Formats: sequence, structure tokens, C-alpha cells
Amino acid sequence: MFRKLKYNDQYLSKILFKRTLLFVLILATFCFGFWYWNIFQAMMQGKYSWWYLSPIILSILLTALSGWAVFWFYKHYAPKHTDFFSRYLKRIELRQMISLLVVSKGFFDTETAENNTYLTYYPKLKIKMKHTTGQLLIEEPIDGEKYMAQFANGDFDQSVETALLADRQTTEFLKNKMISTFAFEPIKFRRQLLALQPQKGRLQLAKGIDWKYDTFYNALISGNVGTGKSYTIFAILGQLLQLTKYVDIIDPKRSDLASLKYIDALKGRVHSTPTEINQAIIKYYQNMMARAEKMEKIKATGKIGTYKDYHFDPCFLVFDEFGAYREMNDRLTFSDPAYEAYQIAMSNLNEIAMLGRELGFYLIIGMQRPSADSLPMAIRGQLNLRINMGVPTPEIEKMVFPDNDKQLRPLSSNLKGWGFIKVGDSQVRAFFAPEVPKDFNLHEWLSEQIRKRGQV
Repeated sequence: MFRKLKYNDQYLSKILFKRTLLFVLILATFCFGFWYWNIFQAMMQGKYSWWYLSPIILSILLTALSGWAVFWFYKHYAPKHTDFFSRYLKRIELRQMISLLVVSKGFFDTETAENNTYLTYYPKLKIKMKHTTGQLLIEEPIDGEKYMAQFANGDFDQSVETALLADRQTTEFLKNKMISTFAFEPIKFRRQLLALQPQKGRLQLAKGIDWKYDTFYNALISGNVGTGKSYTIFAILGQLLQLTKYVDIIDPKRSDLASLKYIDALKGRVHSTPTEINQAIIKYYQNMMARAEKMEKIKATGKIGTYKDYHFDPCFLVFDEFGAYREMNDRLTFSDPAYEAYQIAMSNLNEIAMLGRELGFYLIIGMQRPSADSLPMAIRGQLNLRINMGVPTPEIEKMVFPDNDKQLRPLSSNLKGWGFIKVGDSQVRAFFAPEVPKDFNLHEWLSEQIRKRGQV
């Protein structure tokens, strides 16, 4: 349930704290009422003693102790717990901070008359906290009032992200309002690797984040060593192998993916030497063009549609360490026979990126540091799923998330496998890759995924 914010909510914690102290003081005074009555009767008889101050001192001590307890709960207990009282204190803090943001940004109007100042306008803001998922929903006015533009263009949302260290996930525009969703604990959206359940046309990445590869075709997964890039690729690869047998894997560094050639079901589909890689790309392109011819013949009969409508299976080229492949081949001389094959392969990759969507041929590129030199524009412009593990440098951020307007901060100092993701034209979001269990065996898990093929 959404709760409306008020101007005075900027003082909410102070107001409630003072009211709590006043309530405790009144309650203590009431409890000591019989004692006070006896003291009153004694004083009427002319008896006086310093002990008569005892109930007053006790009332003050109890009030002070209650105030300290409330303050401790607010500052130290509530942030680490999820019971009813802790959630209540968190809601108070959020209401106060958001109201303070509205005031600090000047999104309100006042009027002065007869030496008194009156509030004439305060935006109709409402908030809702989802404690189970760690999400905050803010309903913001798009009602034609004075400060509508600041809400509509995301100015206020950016302030919320900065002030609350939250990650804006989605923004939904409705009649006269917009609802922005923020996540305080992105790790709550993390999936378990062994629990991933792909569907045709959809892969699971995190809770609330799926990759619809037919719509948001082609992917880029970047990140330095140790950030979780490879495990993110493993999570995608395992789901693909459940859906189709047409998955080709390239690993020019001969690392983890190259070892998959020892899985019987993947023999002939894992390539690591320069010659193998160029031939694999060229063959993948030839298969795509062969399908294009088949689809053209079908369309000649008047039937229109995409590859799915003609009952073709999707095909995927998983290309890890793409930057290393470019560097190794760019050193070749023009006279080297391998250079011509490399040029053909690169030309084919460009065409696959541009033509593959309708034909069902997709690229998944993994690399450490994307740059204009290593990632051609023809490919870069066709990457509709972009993931960067870890916090990207300013240069890499411009390559991976060129339109991003939010500040990307570290999500954890202790955990690995986190980064940021952008699907299509959506906002850049915090992302935790599926969690890999201890004693994980890549070959056994992928073999199990292959055995599940046909059950989706």
C-alpha cells in the first residue's frame, strides 16, 4: 500500500522520538501516581524530605533510558533485522529522507502573509516498501504542476539513487503519475545456477531480469579477471545447451571454455586455435546464409515470419576473449595466409551481427576491456544485452553503456560475481550473476543440461 508523503515528514524521526519520550514520561508519572498522592498528603501535613524527589528522578531516568533504547534500535538494530519493529523504523527513515530530498531540491512552494509563511504546494509523492525483496516504489506526480518536468526527466530519481545508495530498476509511466522502482539489496535478486530454468526464447539471468534473445538479440559480457565474467557465460551457455544443439564455442585463450571439447556432446563445436576459429566463424556464416535461402523460398509462397515461424532452431556463437582474438590476428602480416581467413571471418561476423536476428543466428561475445579498436561498430551497434562485471572504468562505461546517466558504484567488497546489466533500451541495473555452488564441476553440469534438452 502506497503512503503519501507530507512536508513535515522531513522531521518525522524527531517528531516521533519526542512523542515517544513524552508518552514514556506520562506513563511513568501515571504508574507512580499512588506514590505522588502519598507525597502530596505528607506535604499537606507539613512534612518535607529529599526522598519526595525520587519518583520525579525515576520518571526522568526511565524516560532517558527509553530514549536511549529507541535510538539504539533505530541506529544499530533495525538496519540488520527484518522484524516488524525494524521495518517500521526503516519506513520512518525512508519517509524522512525522501521528504528532505523534496525540500532540498526546492520542489515545493510557500507564501508569506502577515509575517507568517504558508505551504501552498507540495508534490503528491507516495512510497511503498517491499521488505521481502528490498525494493522501494515511489509514485511521482506527472500532473502538469510546476515541478512535473523534474520528476518526468528522472532528476529526482537520480537524487534518490545517490542519497539512498539505491539502484533504480524500472520506471513506469501511468496517467498523471510515474512509478519508479529502486532496489536496496540487489543480491536478493540473485538466482542459483543449479535452479535456472530456461524457456524457448528466454533465459534466466536474475530475478526480474530475463534475456529474451529473439527481441534483444546478441550479447556482450565484459569484465576483468576475477569479476565473474566466465561464470556469467557459463550460466548462459548451460541454458542454451538445454534449448538447442546448435551452439558453437570459441575460446582463443584456451581457458575454461576450450576444455569443453572433452565433452562428447560438444565435440566439433569447441574451437581454440586461430585456424579452427576462423573456419568456425566462416562455417557459422555459411549456415546462416543457407538458412536465408531456405526462408526466402518459403516466403516466395506468400508466408511471412521469422525463423521460429518456419520451425528452425536458434543458433548461437559463444565467443569468449574476443579482444584477445583481435590482438593475435592484428599482428599478422598481409602476406600471411592466415590473414586473409581472418579478414573473411571478421567480415562474416559483421554480417552475422546485422542479419542474424531474423534468421535465428546470434552472437554472445565475452571480452575483458571493450574498445573501439577491438569491437567493430557493425557488431557493437547490434548488441542488445550488455553486461559488465565489476565497476567499469569511464572508458569502458562509454563503450558498454553509452547512454548511462547513473553513477555505478561497487555492490559488495566481499562477494564476487556482481556488475551491471542493460537489456535493450532499459535502464542500467545492478546485477548479481547466478551463484555457483561449492565443488562445482562445469563439465558435469553442462552434460546434465544437454541431457535435459527437449524437456523445455
